[in-house]
Amino acid sequence: MHLALISDFQFWFIVIIQIAGFILVCLKLYAKAYSTEKGKNLATKEDIGEITQIVESIKTSLAKETEELKSDLSFKSEHLIHLRAAERAAIINYYKATWVLVLNFRRPDLIKNEIDDFDEKDGMVSDLELRRYISEAESILNKTKEEVSNLKYLRDISESELMFFYDDKRLNAVIDELNLSLSQFERYLTGSINSLLQVFAEINIKISAGQLAKESIIEAKRKRSDILTNWYANRYNSLSFIRTFNQNLKNLLHDRLTKLAS
Repeated sequence: MHLALISDFQFWFIVIIQIAGFILVCLKLYAKAYSTEKGKNLATKEDIGEITQIVESIKTSLAKETEELKSDLSFKSEHLIHLRAAERAAIINYYKATWVLVLNFRRPDLIKNEIDDFDEKDGMVSDLELRRYISEAESILNKTKEEVSNLKYLRDISESELMFFYDDKRLNAVIDELNLSLSQFERYLTGSINSLLQVFAEINIKISAGQLAKESIIEAKRKRSDILTNWYANRYNSLSFIRTFNQNLKNLLHDRLTKLAS
């Protein structure tokens, strides 16, 4: 009886030990699996965090580059607008300066400076009156030369500004031809004025030498007549060439302004 109880006790003890061992094994396996899974989850979270940081860094970098690109495009666009506005102004200023110069070439009427305009009283002209007339005529002629020179200088500046923006082969050809005609016209005008001034200077010399004013006027009329004849002949021919080239210039500049507007 006692042996039977011991045997039962041992049996159940062994069973309990086995169950406990099984449970421990299961717990160990579970703990290992849990630990492994937890490690995986932790690693996954760390990976996700790292990926998130990378993504945020890329987003920040892209945002910065986008802003820089926008700023650069805005600057280039604004620069282009100002550049086109400056070129447009250069075109208009050049054409205006050219046209003003042409108008001033056409404007001088040298007949107004003729000695025929002098008023003779009872067929007599005093030396003082003649000298005063000559002085006024010389002043008008010198002022005309000075105005033309100033306008030509302003046109040369505007031409340089135009070439800075708009350097075109056809435009250069037209400008070269126009400049040639303008220079030739200027030579005719300046030469005629200088010749008239020389006539007036000779009158002063003769008056100072004691020659009568009436005799000085008669001799001056002959010289002046030849000067004016040549002047008006050259003036007509030069202006016809200038009008042709000026119209070509107008067409080219107008086309360029149209392109700038588009």
